[in-house]
Order: sequence, then C-alpha cells, then structure tokens
Amino acid sequence: MTEILDSYILPFVEQFRNYAVWIAFFAAFGETLIGLGLFVPGSTLLLFLGVLAGQGYLDIGTLLLSGLAGAYLGDIANYHLGRRYGIVLLRKSGFPFSEERLEAAQAFMNRHGAKSVFLARFVPGLKEIVPFMAGSLGMRKSRFLVWDFLGAVGWSFEFIGIGYIFSASLALAQVWLSRTVTVAAVLVFLLVLLYLLKRFVVRNAPAARSILHSLWSAFLANERVRTFVASHPKLTAFLQRRLDRGTFFGLPLTLLLVAFFYILALFGGIVEDLLTQDPIVYADRIIANLVVSWRTPDLTAFFTWITYLGKWEVVVFFLASATLIGLLYRKWNELIALWFSFGGSILFVYLGKLAFHRPRPVTALYLESTYSFPSAHALVAVSFYGFVGYLLMREVEGFRARVNIFFATAVLALLIGFSRIYLGEHYLSDVYGGYLLGTLWAIAGIVLLKWLTFKGWFAPRPPVRGARIVTLCVLLLAAAFYTVFGKTYRYRPAPPPQTTLSVIQSVPQLFSGGFERYTRNILGFRSIPVTLAIAMDPEDEDLCSSFKDEGWRESDKRKMIDFPLFWHYESPRCSLFKERNGTIYLLKIWPTPLRYRGKAIYLAAADAVTGFRWGLLPILTEDPGMAGDFALKSLKKMFPDLRTETVAIDTPHIRKRLFEEPYFDSGKVVFVEIPARTETPVPTASGLIPYRRGSG
Repeated sequence: MTEILDSYILPFVEQFRNYAVWIAFFAAFGETLIGLGLFVPGSTLLLFLGVLAGQGYLDIGTLLLSGLAGAYLGDIANYHLGRRYGIVLLRKSGFPFSEERLEAAQAFMNRHGAKSVFLARFVPGLKEIVPFMAGSLGMRKSRFLVWDFLGAVGWSFEFIGIGYIFSASLALAQVWLSRTVTVAAVLVFLLVLLYLLKRFVVRNAPAARSILHSLWSAFLANERVRTFVASHPKLTAFLQRRLDRGTFFGLPLTLLLVAFFYILALFGGIVEDLLTQDPIVYADRIIANLVVSWRTPDLTAFFTWITYLGKWEVVVFFLASATLIGLLYRKWNELIALWFSFGGSILFVYLGKLAFHRPRPVTALYLESTYSFPSAHALVAVSFYGFVGYLLMREVEGFRARVNIFFATAVLALLIGFSRIYLGEHYLSDVYGGYLLGTLWAIAGIVLLKWLTFKGWFAPRPPVRGARIVTLCVLLLAAAFYTVFGKTYRYRPAPPPQTTLSVIQSVPQLFSGGFERYTRNILGFRSIPVTLAIAMDPEDEDLCSSFKDEGWRESDKRKMIDFPLFWHYESPRCSLFKERNGTIYLLKIWPTPLRYRGKAIYLAAADAVTGFRWGLLPILTEDPGMAGDFALKSLKKMFPDLRTETVAIDTPHIRKRLFEEPYFDSGKVVFVEIPARTETPVPTASGLIPYRRGSG
C-alpha cells in the first residue's frame, strides 16, 4: 500500500513538494489565529502532512518546524491583539465569544497561572482565546513566550507526529500484511480524517455562524452601504426579497438556484472536456490502467458488494421500501420530491449515455450493456441515497445529528463512486459527471419539496398506527433482500482486452495511429518527449535489466528526484536513474505493441536533474536530448554493434514544463536497432567482430 501512495494516490505531491512547508505553516497559523481558526481545519491538514512525511515525501524535521512556527506566530498575534484591544472588544455585542466562555477562559488562567498558556494549547475552544486573554490581562510577555513556545511544540508533535507514526507503521505493516489489509488501513485512516472534519464542523459551526452574523451586521451598518441602500431603493427591495429567510421565494430559493446553476456549469465543463478530449480524458485512462495492478480478490469482493447498492434491482427495492415508509408516516410531499429527484435523474442519465456513446474502460472486470458517461451508480448515490439522507436530516433535531447523517451519506456516495473506478466499470470523469447530474436533480427535488411545503400541499398528519414496527420490518426486509441479492447475483465477466501487434515499415510510423511522441503527467498534460526508440529481439534479455547491469538503478521516489510520467496511458516498465558528475540522469522505458522487422519496439524518455533549488526542489535540465545521449552511450557500451538513426519527427521548439520551466525539444528521435543473437554482426575496420552482450 505504501507503494500505491508512492506511485499513484499522491503523485502530484512530488511536484508540489516545495509548497508543503507553507501549507503546514499557514494551516497551523490559520487554526491558531482568533476568529480564523473557526474556519481552518489546520490540525487535520497537519495530520495528513505527517502521513506524507512518514512515507518519505516530506522531511519530518522541516514539517515540524513549519507547524511550530505557524502555531507560535499565531499565538503571538493573538497575544498582541489582546494587549492592544483588550477585554472590551470581546464583550462587544455580536462578538462570537459568550460571557460564559470568557469566564471559563479567565477561570482556566486563574487556576493554572502561566501554565494555562501551555495547557490551553491542547484544549479545543481555548487555544485561540487564552493567548488573547493573556494579552488582555497583561501577562508578562517573557513568561507568555516561554510557556506558549512549549505548548506550540507539543501541539505540533501531537498532530504531525500522529500522522507520521501512523504512516511509518503502515510502511512496516506492508512487510507483514497483504495489500488488502493495508488498503483497508488507509480507508480507515481516510474515514478518521472525515470524522475529524465532521467534529471540526460540529464544534466550530455555531461560532462561525455568529461571526458571519456579526460581519453581516457590521456590513449593513456601514455608512457607505447605508448611503447606497438609500440611493437605490428598487435594487435594495429586490435584494431584500431574495435574502428573506421567512419565505420560500427568498433566501432558500436563492441559495438553491445559485447551487443549481453552479453545479450545472461544472457539468457543462466536464461535458466540454469530453468533447474536446481535454487532458482529463487522458488522465481518465491513466487512472483506469493504474487501478488494475492494485486489485486483490478480497478488495474486489468488497467493492462488488458496494457497487450492488447501485444496481437497479437493489435501488428499486430500496425505493419501494422508502415509499412504503413514507406512506406509513404520511409524508406525501417528501415522496413526491423523492420520486421527482430519482425519476428525473434516471431519465437524464440514460439520455446522457445515448448522447455521448462513451465506451466502457477496457479494464472493466464486469460486462455492462450500457455506455459509460455519466455513471448511473454515482448519480443514484446522490439523487436517491443523498436525497434520502436529506429527508432524514429534516426529521431529526440537533445540528450534530444532522451533520452525522450528512457525513454518513457522503461516505456512502463516495464508496459507491470509487467502487465503479476500482472495478473498471467507469472512468473518473464518468463518476464525477454522475455526481454532478445527481446533485442537480437532488437540488431540484429539494426545491420542489420546499415549494410544496410553502404552498401547504398535503399538510402534516400523524403516522398510521403501528408505523414504527412496520418500518422496522421493512428495513429488515430491505437488508435481507440486499444480502440475498449480493450472494446470488453474479456479474458476467468482461472479456479480456486484446492487444493487437502493429508492424511498422519506417521510424516515422512510430508516432502514427494514435501513438504520440510526448509523455504525459498524471494530470494528463504533456511532458517531455520520447528521445529513444529501441528495436530489440523479444527473445533477448529484458531491456530494463540490461540498463541495470550497466549501473542504472531503480528510481527511489522517496528522494524526490523523479516524477511519474505515462505514455499512451501506461506506466513505464521501469524508471531508472544514474548519477554522473553531479547530474542525475533519469530514464523511463515503455514496451509498445509495435514491431519492426520482427523486433519489439521500446520507447524511452530521458531527463536530468542538474541541481536542487533551495536544496529541496529538483532543477530539471533545459535539454532533455542531452540526457537521451547519455542513455544512448550506455546502450552502446552494452551493445557495441547496434545501429542508430536520428529521425526528425517534428520541428525544433522551445516548450514548457508543468511549472513553465522552458526546455528545448529538438523534434528528433534516435532510433536504435539492436541485432538479434542470430544476426551476424558487421565486422569492424580491424576485421574483428565486436563483442556483444548475449552473443556467447
């Protein structure tokens, strides 16, 4: 599983590594700063960065120093704000901290003295207030700085250290455990992150709402705003009607329409990407191919059970169960909205499949008879399961209970969507499009429900007698149906993908028929070009092994000298590096389905790291062709009788990497033909036949 993290789940971290220090700093600073800490889940971010440090992506020492600096400076800022503005500001009307909370902070400080600054750092709700109070009450600055520094050190170790230890333990576990267990461990960790995010929302939402209310009140009280309101009475009246919380046509409808059109714009964007074959389409196929190598029987069985939740038989039975429960409780408006959301989404998803005709991924495990875009499973996860979650949120009391239902529904929807990607039934953009389309219809259902309620259709009535017992029976029956369906239903396996070998007669034909000369990163954007095309007898030893015998080594991703690249959606067979005179040469090799005079064609892309910026970020060469020449020299040492030909495929250009660093692309590919063992080498001028590896 560590290898998964190294190679695929977080490959972009390698390219954005230099920002991690600042992310850690601002995460700690933002969560610490009074007011802002209510909106920034800094501890969760630090925990995640600690995981990356445990995997070798980030330096744990640098990360701890960054977190410490952010937390310490945030507390110092709070101290100076308190010293300047004092307790009077805290007690102003509309400020988010109540009198009880202020008294609790003062009592905490009185009870623990200077140590309160240290202890409050580990108490949720006090770490932002106590430094402010310390400044307000005139605590001596030297004492504050000492105790606060100790608290900031402990707090940084608490969150970054936990993530680091977890990740290091995961690296140890992969030696002893199967990939199934380690994948499960990562899923549990992600669920823990979601739980921490949920707890953050529950804990800080009331204060955040109070702050937003105070800001809104201050905005309305501003003299310029009041002048504008007086000067534009019609516009002001229109805005007041749109923001009126007391009527359906006011703030509720405004927010729902804004959300609807925003999601619609996102869906239009993904459709445009598909039609124009944007990099997201390339990234789709990369991810689909990557997932294949991480399948295990246990994980496949688990995600097959998850994907059954989106099968039409299960969804229809669950919909009938929900309808029956709604009838028992006489929730007529809710049932109309539920059927509207579900029915409209199903109609549109099948119209979308017919309109786009996107084939299923060739990596699919199971045979499906419909097209790929958009994903009906992802759509149902939102338009049905998500809408049912919304109805449950309406029925319960208490903000915490509603947040729990929201996060539980979100986890279920994410699992259903990921199961389709894992099983190869959909591309990532299919699932994303399904989520968006399902969200559109869920919003439409919510609008309909609120309109029906506003108009007074089907006034609330008490449930029928015995509704609770019947509901329990219906739920048990639905669970039994799902269990029996999962044990008896069997998907038809998809036929294995067929690899067709293509014969080329000349080198320029290498990059025709859909094969491009450039590699791409995991985001689907163009990267460095292919510099070597190597023709080799398929019966001879592996090309990667030959390079390793010549002193090239497998790239160590933990040292951050290499970036993941793909050619024709595939990962390289091997990623190698070799150091020479302070330069680190990089080489990636891909097999191809191409044949030239009976020989297999390999493509290789070469690059070089010429130094490190700030000792952290690799500086890549401006001339990848130079790195290709270095790799060619290694080939000539291994196979002295090889034949080479430099072929111009394109005109020379100055191109740019992902972060706008320029490099020179000569537009040429060096074609290398390695004679087979049965071929007679051409004698040299001395009459001697040169020795070649494997010639005996």
